Amino acid sequence: MSDSPYGPPPASENPYGQQPPNQPPYQPQGQSQGQPPYGQQPYGGQPAGQPQDPYGAASYGTPPQDPDRRPGTVTAAAVITLVCAGLSALLFGLAAIALVVARDSFSEELRRAIEDDPAFDGTDMPSGDELASIFIVVMVALFVWCVVACVLAVLAMRRSNVARILLVVSAAISALLSLVGILSIVSAVPLIASIATIVLLFAGGAGDWFARRGQQQLPTGTSQPWG
Repeated sequence: MSDSPYGPPPASENPYGQQPPNQPPYQPQGQSQGQPPYGQQPYGGQPAGQPQDPYGAASYGTPPQDPDRRPGTVTAAAVITLVCAGLSALLFGLAAIALVVARDSFSEELRRAIEDDPAFDGTDMPSGDELASIFIVVMVALFVWCVVACVLAVLAMRRSNVARILLVVSAAISALLSLVGILSIVSAVPLIASIATIVLLFAGGAGDWFARRGQQQLPTGTSQPWG
């Protein structure tokens, strides 16, 4: 029995100022149902009233990857080509210059070597001067080839699919030539570099990256034609 002379408090009154468990919390006037109170952002970091990211990138805080970003495999293939072809171009260029400067002495050494070797007796061998000219032409051709390979590597990094194909052909020829002297460590280095270049130009999404260049050049609102 209650000690109050007025009897127990009515059931609708709460003596502690708390809301009944079944009554919704108080919402300020003008605030719609479902909106977060006091201007707070909903879960996921997206403000109320703005469209949600369909892929959930904003919810997880991970920015979408740029599909036009150059793959690291293409960059690695270009760097390998620039280093190996650049060093080779330097060596072949210096060799060609040395042969041109000392052409007379080099021709004389070749002539003596042919005359002293009995294997060349009775054969129609070129003269020492002609052999020196052939060596110079070969060195110059190799120098030009290495310079062209460097240019193709730069164009491949700039998303030229034609340069990528030509660079693969160049690396394949370099690998075949390196097989001639595979027992030499010097020949093993360009062989490994050539194989690595070919593999990297087709790995890590490189094919898709080169294929999307044509789609970039289409006008807005158009799609890539079939075929």
